Amino acid sequence: MKKLLIIMTSALVCVSAFGQGKLVFQNASSQAIYFTPNTANLDAGDASVAGDGLYTGGNLGIGGPSISVLTGSPTLIAALYGGTSASSLALVSLNTIGNADLEGQTVAESVSFASLPNGTPAFFQIQVFDSRATADDTQAGGGAAYAWTQVGWYAGESAVFTAVPQSSYSALSLTAVSCNLGTGTFNVKDYSGEKGLIQVYAVVPEPTSFALAGLGLATLLIFRRRK
Repeated sequence: MKKLLIIMTSALVCVSAFGQGKLVFQNASSQAIYFTPNTANLDAGDASVAGDGLYTGGNLGIGGPSISVLTGSPTLIAALYGGTSASSLALVSLNTIGNADLEGQTVAESVSFASLPNGTPAFFQIQVFDSRATADDTQAGGGAAYAWTQVGWYAGESAVFTAVPQSSYSALSLTAVSCNLGTGTFNVKDYSGEKGLIQVYAVVPEPTSFALAGLGLATLLIFRRRK
């Protein structure tokens, strides 16, 4: 009886493993990740190099227009979030940005989902963000949302899209017809034939925001002195 239970349990584990959805996490060149062409969304320390192709719609890549010239030489990574609904997305994979040969794309990575079965449409989103945000994935929304709460940190994200995980990695990538990620509409500067889909930028406070913050601080100091 005990041996039969062990056999049955093993069989169930194997069946559940076969049911796991799989896909290859990589965007196409027509879905390129690119830096903002808007210099107003650059960190203040990067304004002096705003003429570089990196800041006028250039593809994001390791090599070519290098991100190392950014303030603090940050590391930017790509993350795939997935779930059974658009409101239940959770981090499923962290990935690296491609080199000069794959500018604007992530390095291909095979991903298996424990909670997303094969053959069933699921919801996904690609986010690109400063790697210092990875330790805070569960805080302030995590990923790009958290990065944008930090002054001068760069981040970007795609729209939420659907794809159908398959039973094998070769059956589906994010460029497949069963994925509605779509293609970009912004012509990237590096390669005229490619279009950008995910824009990476920094949230930089406007001068008026600094002025209001300074006024608030001054008001607090005045009240403190009166007490």
